[in-house]
Amino acid sequence: MTKAQKVAGASVRELKAAALDALVKQELTRKQNLQSSKMTRLKALRMARDAAEPEVAPNVKRAAKG
Repeated sequence: MTKAQKVAGASVRELKAAALDALVKQELTRKQNLQSSKMTRLKALRMARDAAEPEVAPNVKRAAKG
């Protein structure tokens, strides 16, 4: 059965459900992309921060505390 035949034989309820499913999937994809972009940005910021911090030897840290 072709897509056109499926649509022609579908009830209004089925068509509305399919349209709603498509909208929900689209919104979910958009949110996942935003989350992925956010995580990528945070990783880049963390790497930049770590690169900017000078390396401190562990024994120097202990001496500063004591």
